[in-house]
Amino acid sequence: MKRVAWRTDGAVTRLTLRRPEALNAMSEEMASEFASAVKRVAREPSKVVILEGDGSAFCAGGDLGFIEKNMKRRPAALVPLMKKFYGSFLSLRGLPQVTVAKIHGPAVGAGLCLALAADLRVVCDDARLSFNFVRLGINPGMAAWPLARAAFGDARARDLLFTGRFFAGRDLLAWGAASGHAATPAELDAVAEELARHVAAGSGESLRLLKAEAMIAEDLTPFLTHEARGQAKTFKGRDLVEGLAAVRERRPARF
Repeated sequence: MKRVAWRTDGAVTRLTLRRPEALNAMSEEMASEFASAVKRVAREPSKVVILEGDGSAFCAGGDLGFIEKNMKRRPAALVPLMKKFYGSFLSLRGLPQVTVAKIHGPAVGAGLCLALAADLRVVCDDARLSFNFVRLGINPGMAAWPLARAAFGDARARDLLFTGRFFAGRDLLAWGAASGHAATPAELDAVAEELARHVAAGSGESLRLLKAEAMIAEDLTPFLTHEARGQAKTFKGRDLVEGLAAVRERRPARF
């Protein structure tokens, strides 16, 4: 089964993460499929792309098996690997269409970054969100710092990244980082469709020009290199060993 799927219905394309058995955690295979799907979707005549997760989660972040594999790789190989891995998902930002992340269930770590990489967001009120990198013992990845600052402002971004604390979908809306209203799971699809149709009622030419201007103003390439070097270092640290054990044993990490 494909890990990433897409389909277009008139002005709206749906791009779907399809690893529901793993809460749509990001694997190397998914990264490759995601980048390929984005290239295909970019050629669609749609004006809006809704990004969603299949099953009970939007995206639980990096796949634990992938992280454990990286702990055994040479640091020199990790920097280009992580830049490519996160760049595959961040290719979402290069779509000419307006993108809407439809967030339900967990959106954690790189999964939350993926949601913030979209232009707009709709969210379930009880969605469970976190930049959990420090709780895992790893340097943040996928442009967490600049994406968090853009969404929340500097002070709140620092609070969320340094604490790694969980917050709810309703908080995302209250902080101005989501559109519409905090929906129940049953309402979320309709809320996303309503926003997508509202955007799609605008001029397609104007929307695509706006997206191009946003890309010029928000180049993340230099930051991704710095971030990948930090991840290469923490993949070899003792804290990540304890952080992964804590996740698997469902207990707080003891750093």
